[in-house]
Amino acid sequence: MEMGQLLAVPYLCKLMADMGAEILRFEYCTRLDPHRTTVFYNNVADATFYNKAANFHDQNRNKFGFTMDLSTKGGQRMFRDLVKITDVFCENFTPRVMQNFKMEYQDLRRIRPDIIMLSSTGYGYSGPWGNYGAVGPTVEASSGLMHVSGYPDSPPVLAEIPYTDFVGAEHGLFAVMAALHYRARTGKGQFIDLSQQASQVAIAPEPVLDYLANGRETPSGGSTDHPSMAPYGVFPCRTETQEKGRGEIDRWIAITVQTDTEWQGLVRAMGNPAFASDTKYADALSRWHHRKELNRCVEEWTRGLAAFFLMDRLQAEGVPAGVALTNRDSLLNPHLGERGFFRVIKHPEGSGLPTIPYPGIPWKLREASPLPAQAGASLGEHNRHVIVDLLGWPESELKTLEEEGAVGWKPLSYPRPNPVELDVLLLQSRIAAYDPDFQERIAGEYGTGKLE
Repeated sequence: MEMGQLLAVPYLCKLMADMGAEILRFEYCTRLDPHRTTVFYNNVADATFYNKAANFHDQNRNKFGFTMDLSTKGGQRMFRDLVKITDVFCENFTPRVMQNFKMEYQDLRRIRPDIIMLSSTGYGYSGPWGNYGAVGPTVEASSGLMHVSGYPDSPPVLAEIPYTDFVGAEHGLFAVMAALHYRARTGKGQFIDLSQQASQVAIAPEPVLDYLANGRETPSGGSTDHPSMAPYGVFPCRTETQEKGRGEIDRWIAITVQTDTEWQGLVRAMGNPAFASDTKYADALSRWHHRKELNRCVEEWTRGLAAFFLMDRLQAEGVPAGVALTNRDSLLNPHLGERGFFRVIKHPEGSGLPTIPYPGIPWKLREASPLPAQAGASLGEHNRHVIVDLLGWPESELKTLEEEGAVGWKPLSYPRPNPVELDVLLLQSRIAAYDPDFQERIAGEYGTGKLE
């Protein structure tokens, strides 16, 4: 059972659902998941906007969705009965929320002794920061990730996505699997106290270890400098004008040279320029000492060339290089398409959404095909299934619970979003470009239908 918003727990449970777990996700009609209120197909939010948000469908596919208000007696009774048939309960609220609802691990195990509970919080269930609120950007800052991002002599840089939510979710998935294995061996349940801050520090320990070993504070500037590689960085390429769209895309390519062999490959790709024969670039250490000058030479070369042409040319010479893909590039990327990464999902008739691709499972099991993917549930879609079929309550309870406000099918007093027009976003530099023919492009790539 899932009680979560946005990403940290919904993404964890999505991965479990992709592997065949039956996920019961409950929501409130009085407090919509923020993902129900953003990124609408064709930038249109109509009266049933809360069922048409792409972000929500992406993070909540293959789940049963129902509503439940825990401030009501009916909601509390539903929750207790659901705990009796739940193997794993995952939530990502601050500890005080669970304490106020009397939904901590010791409360749940009185109902089901072998239950597994995962609490995914910003800073863990204990410690001086235990009850601090957290969202992705604040955890990026408090984990040190933000400090090592950006450019020299500039403020820390925030990622566009809530990076630490995804990191915490994947650590959480591993912990849930370990707890299930533990229960299979011992018959005992488990409480998983997951700190998103600690999850991020665990996967990026280098700055911590550098201080531990050398007493050095790492400066910001990870985008443009490296302690041993040169040339190294993200270099500008020829700007791409949208053929049928509006706006221009600045193109960039990442290039890293670590060995003399890679350096020789770069020199060949550049057409053996005269500067490359200078003795100050003769070995890796010399190149590193002259890295700023060397990076400028590489930048002069890349600036007038197309990014994908450059990547292919450099890779052919054995030089690690990668185009900085835009979101459009990722969706239409031929490599990801060849590997079948995106899951093409059909939405129910009347949903107002066409059949469209969503990011899929990042791994492939050679001996097992992925399960069919279902779109995210509309608000309260599976109320009856949960209450009547799973809990075994009489059909009449549905009406009683609705009258009490314990369940519902529509948001209560929630204003309809008003998406900003694309031309306005372009003028404000809040988007780089947009494609009026995006439906045709996606249909051509994935064979999906266009929403008329």
